[in-house]
Amino acid sequence: MKSSDACLLAALLSVSQVQATCVPGTRETISPDYIVEYQCNWLRIGKSHTGINSPTECAALARDAGATASAYHPPTKKYPFKEDEDEEDPFAMTCAEEKEACLERETVLKAELASSKDQLAASQAECDSSRADSALLKDILQSNCTSQHTKYGMVAGTRYRFWCGRFHEPVGQRESHSTATMEACVKLCTSKPWCTMVLHGIFRETCQLYDRKVKIEATPPQSSVLWNSAVNDQA
Repeated sequence: MKSSDACLLAALLSVSQVQATCVPGTRETISPDYIVEYQCNWLRIGKSHTGINSPTECAALARDAGATASAYHPPTKKYPFKEDEDEEDPFAMTCAEEKEACLERETVLKAELASSKDQLAASQAECDSSRADSALLKDILQSNCTSQHTKYGMVAGTRYRFWCGRFHEPVGQRESHSTATMEACVKLCTSKPWCTMVLHGIFRETCQLYDRKVKIEATPPQSSVLWNSAVNDQA
Protein backbone atom coordinates (compact mmCIF):
# COMPACT_ATOMS: atom_id res chain seq x y z
CA MET A 1 0.00 0.00 0.00
CA LYS A 2 1.36 3.37 -0.96
CA SER A 3 0.74 6.31 1.40
CA SER A 4 1.20 9.94 0.37
CA ASP A 5 0.89 13.11 2.44
CA ALA A 6 -1.35 15.67 0.69
CA CYS A 7 -1.16 19.30 1.77
CA LEU A 8 -4.33 21.33 1.23
CA LEU A 9 -3.55 25.05 1.22
CA ALA A 10 -6.07 27.92 1.53
CA ALA A 11 -3.63 30.78 1.55
CA LEU A 12 -6.17 33.44 0.64
CA LEU A 13 -8.67 32.43 3.29
CA SER A 14 -8.75 33.53 6.91
CA VAL A 15 -7.56 31.21 9.65
CA SER A 16 -11.13 30.36 10.59
CA GLN A 17 -11.93 29.56 6.97
CA VAL A 18 -8.90 27.29 6.76
CA GLN A 19 -9.90 25.44 9.88
CA ALA A 20 -13.43 25.07 8.53
CA THR A 21 -12.25 23.45 5.29
CA CYS A 22 -9.11 21.57 6.37
CA VAL A 23 -8.65 19.25 9.35
CA PRO A 24 -4.97 18.39 9.95
CA GLY A 25 -4.21 14.68 10.16
CA THR A 26 -7.39 13.62 8.38
CA ARG A 27 -6.82 10.66 6.06
CA GLU A 28 -8.68 9.87 2.88
CA THR A 29 -8.46 6.82 0.63
CA ILE A 30 -8.14 7.96 -2.96
CA SER A 31 -7.74 4.37 -4.18
CA PRO A 32 -6.89 1.11 -2.39
CA ASP A 33 -3.18 1.69 -2.90
CA TYR A 34 -3.14 5.46 -2.41
CA ILE A 35 -4.08 7.08 0.92
CA VAL A 36 -3.51 10.76 1.68
CA GLU A 37 -3.20 12.62 4.96
CA TYR A 38 -4.27 16.29 5.09
CA GLN A 39 -2.06 19.08 6.43
CA CYS A 40 -3.21 22.69 6.51
CA ASN A 41 -1.84 26.10 5.67
CA TRP A 42 1.49 25.10 4.11
CA LEU A 43 2.69 24.60 0.57
CA ARG A 44 5.04 22.37 -1.42
CA ILE A 45 6.15 23.93 -4.65
CA GLY A 46 5.80 21.84 -7.79
CA LYS A 47 4.15 21.74 -11.20
CA SER A 48 0.93 23.77 -11.10
CA HIS A 49 -2.43 22.68 -12.55
CA THR A 50 -5.65 24.70 -12.83
CA GLY A 51 -9.32 23.86 -12.95
CA ILE A 52 -9.12 21.31 -10.15
CA ASN A 53 -12.51 21.12 -8.42
CA SER A 54 -11.65 19.45 -5.14
CA PRO A 55 -8.82 18.25 -2.90
CA THR A 56 -9.80 14.67 -3.76
CA GLU A 57 -9.40 15.35 -7.47
CA CYS A 58 -6.08 17.01 -6.69
CA ALA A 59 -4.87 13.95 -4.79
CA ALA A 60 -6.01 11.62 -7.60
CA LEU A 61 -3.97 13.61 -10.13
CA ALA A 62 -0.95 13.41 -7.83
CA ARG A 63 -1.43 9.65 -7.57
CA ASP A 64 -1.61 9.25 -11.35
CA ALA A 65 1.53 11.37 -11.73
CA GLY A 66 3.40 9.23 -9.21
CA ALA A 67 3.87 12.17 -6.83
CA THR A 68 4.19 11.69 -3.07
CA ALA A 69 2.75 15.09 -2.09
CA SER A 70 0.37 17.72 -3.46
CA ALA A 71 -1.27 20.99 -2.43
CA TYR A 72 -4.68 22.47 -3.23
CA HIS A 73 -5.79 26.12 -3.24
CA PRO A 74 -9.62 26.34 -3.19
CA PRO A 75 -10.04 30.00 -4.27
CA THR A 76 -8.07 29.54 -7.51
CA LYS A 77 -8.69 25.80 -7.92
CA LYS A 78 -4.98 25.33 -8.47
CA TYR A 79 -2.84 22.50 -7.26
CA PRO A 80 0.93 22.12 -7.42
CA PHE A 81 2.21 18.62 -6.70
CA LYS A 82 5.76 17.80 -5.73
CA GLU A 83 7.59 15.80 -8.37
CA ASP A 84 9.88 13.19 -6.89
CA GLU A 85 13.53 13.84 -7.58
CA ASP A 86 15.67 11.11 -9.07
CA GLU A 87 17.51 9.19 -6.44
CA GLU A 88 21.22 9.77 -6.42
CA ASP A 89 23.21 6.83 -7.76
CA PRO A 90 25.28 5.54 -4.83
CA PHE A 91 27.73 4.00 -7.28
CA ALA A 92 28.19 7.09 -9.44
CA MET A 93 31.81 7.88 -10.28
CA THR A 94 33.50 11.11 -9.34
CA CYS A 95 34.90 13.37 -12.05
CA ALA A 96 38.40 12.07 -11.34
CA GLU A 97 37.20 8.47 -11.60
CA GLU A 98 35.37 9.18 -14.86
CA LYS A 99 38.51 10.79 -16.29
CA GLU A 100 40.64 7.81 -15.25
CA ALA A 101 38.13 5.36 -16.76
CA CYS A 102 38.07 7.39 -19.98
CA LEU A 103 41.87 7.34 -20.20
CA GLU A 104 41.89 3.58 -19.61
CA ARG A 105 39.37 3.08 -22.43
CA GLU A 106 41.50 5.28 -24.68
CA THR A 107 44.58 3.16 -23.92
CA VAL A 108 42.70 -0.06 -24.67
CA LEU A 109 41.31 1.33 -27.94
CA LYS A 110 44.75 2.53 -29.05
CA ALA A 111 46.18 -0.93 -28.36
CA GLU A 112 43.36 -2.56 -30.33
CA LEU A 113 43.95 -0.14 -33.22
CA ALA A 114 47.69 -0.90 -33.26
CA SER A 115 46.96 -4.64 -33.20
CA SER A 116 44.52 -4.28 -36.09
CA LYS A 117 47.10 -2.34 -38.11
CA ASP A 118 49.72 -5.04 -37.46
CA GLN A 119 47.30 -7.76 -38.54
CA LEU A 120 46.44 -5.79 -41.69
CA ALA A 121 50.12 -5.32 -42.52
CA ALA A 122 50.82 -9.04 -41.97
CA SER A 123 47.87 -9.96 -44.16
CA GLN A 124 49.05 -7.59 -46.90
CA ALA A 125 52.58 -9.03 -46.74
CA GLU A 126 51.20 -12.56 -46.99
CA CYS A 127 49.08 -11.52 -49.97
CA ASP A 128 52.09 -9.92 -51.69
CA SER A 129 54.15 -13.05 -51.03
CA SER A 130 51.42 -15.23 -52.51
CA ARG A 131 51.32 -13.09 -55.64
CA ALA A 132 55.10 -13.32 -55.96
CA ASP A 133 55.00 -17.10 -55.52
CA SER A 134 52.28 -17.35 -58.16
CA ALA A 135 54.32 -15.28 -60.59
CA LEU A 136 57.40 -17.42 -59.92
CA LEU A 137 55.42 -20.62 -60.46
CA LYS A 138 54.09 -19.23 -63.72
CA ASP A 139 57.61 -18.41 -64.86
CA ILE A 140 58.84 -21.90 -63.95
CA LEU A 141 55.99 -23.55 -65.81
CA GLN A 142 56.56 -21.36 -68.84
CA SER A 143 60.26 -22.28 -68.96
CA ASN A 144 59.82 -25.95 -68.08
CA CYS A 145 61.02 -28.70 -70.41
CA THR A 146 59.69 -30.76 -72.05
CA SER A 147 56.23 -29.28 -71.86
CA GLN A 148 57.48 -25.97 -73.26
CA HIS A 149 59.67 -27.41 -76.01
CA THR A 150 59.55 -25.13 -79.08
CA LYS A 151 56.94 -22.94 -77.36
CA TYR A 152 56.93 -19.24 -76.62
CA GLY A 153 56.54 -17.86 -73.11
CA MET A 154 57.04 -14.76 -71.01
CA VAL A 155 59.62 -14.73 -68.22
CA ALA A 156 60.02 -11.57 -66.12
CA GLY A 157 58.32 -9.59 -68.87
CA THR A 158 60.54 -10.77 -71.73
CA ARG A 159 59.37 -13.09 -74.52
CA TYR A 160 61.39 -16.28 -74.98
CA ARG A 161 61.26 -19.43 -77.06
CA PHE A 162 62.32 -22.61 -75.28
CA TRP A 163 64.16 -25.62 -76.64
CA CYS A 164 64.67 -28.88 -74.83
CA GLY A 165 67.83 -30.80 -75.77
CA ARG A 166 68.54 -28.39 -78.63
CA PHE A 167 70.64 -25.24 -78.88
CA HIS A 168 72.26 -22.82 -81.31
CA GLU A 169 76.01 -22.66 -81.83
CA PRO A 170 77.42 -21.67 -78.41
CA VAL A 171 79.44 -18.64 -79.48
CA GLY A 172 79.48 -15.24 -77.85
CA GLN A 173 79.31 -16.52 -74.29
CA ARG A 174 79.85 -13.69 -71.83
CA GLU A 175 78.92 -15.09 -68.44
CA SER A 176 78.49 -18.40 -66.65
CA HIS A 177 76.51 -18.87 -63.43
CA SER A 178 75.30 -21.65 -61.17
CA THR A 179 71.50 -21.83 -61.16
CA ALA A 180 69.20 -24.68 -60.21
CA THR A 181 66.47 -24.02 -62.75
CA MET A 182 66.01 -22.89 -66.31
CA GLU A 183 63.68 -20.20 -64.98
CA ALA A 184 66.46 -18.69 -62.83
CA CYS A 185 68.88 -18.83 -65.74
CA VAL A 186 66.46 -17.06 -68.07
CA LYS A 187 65.78 -14.40 -65.45
CA LEU A 188 69.51 -13.72 -65.24
CA CYS A 189 69.56 -13.25 -69.00
CA THR A 190 66.60 -10.88 -68.83
CA SER A 191 68.46 -8.75 -66.29
CA LYS A 192 71.32 -8.24 -68.77
CA PRO A 193 70.51 -5.83 -71.61
CA TRP A 194 73.00 -7.60 -73.91
CA CYS A 195 71.84 -11.19 -73.24
CA THR A 196 69.87 -12.85 -76.04
CA MET A 197 70.37 -16.59 -75.48
CA VAL A 198 70.92 -19.02 -72.59
CA LEU A 199 72.05 -22.60 -72.24
CA HIS A 200 71.12 -24.42 -69.05
CA GLY A 201 72.58 -27.74 -68.02
CA ILE A 202 70.15 -30.64 -67.81
CA PHE A 203 72.23 -32.62 -65.32
CA ARG A 204 74.27 -29.83 -63.79
CA GLU A 205 73.39 -26.40 -62.45
CA THR A 206 75.18 -24.41 -65.11
CA CYS A 207 73.76 -21.30 -66.73
CA GLN A 208 75.58 -19.80 -69.71
CA LEU A 209 74.60 -16.37 -71.01
CA TYR A 210 75.26 -15.40 -74.63
CA ASP A 211 75.35 -12.21 -76.65
CA ARG A 212 74.69 -13.26 -80.21
CA LYS A 213 72.18 -12.58 -82.95
CA VAL A 214 69.81 -15.52 -83.29
CA LYS A 215 66.33 -15.31 -84.72
CA ILE A 216 63.74 -16.44 -82.22
CA GLU A 217 61.87 -18.32 -84.96
CA ALA A 218 64.93 -20.36 -86.03
CA THR A 219 65.20 -23.99 -84.93
CA PRO A 220 68.52 -24.71 -83.16
CA PRO A 221 70.66 -26.99 -85.35
CA GLN A 222 72.43 -28.78 -82.53
CA SER A 223 70.98 -31.37 -80.18
CA SER A 224 72.29 -32.77 -76.92
CA VAL A 225 71.06 -34.53 -73.78
CA LEU A 226 73.17 -32.11 -71.76
CA TRP A 227 71.65 -28.73 -72.60
CA ASN A 228 68.33 -26.92 -72.80
CA SER A 229 68.24 -23.47 -74.32
CA ALA A 230 66.13 -20.36 -74.70
CA VAL A 231 66.30 -17.42 -77.10
CA ASN A 232 64.56 -14.08 -76.57
CA ASP A 233 63.06 -11.77 -79.16
CA GLN A 234 65.83 -9.20 -78.65
CA ALA A 235 68.27 -11.38 -80.55
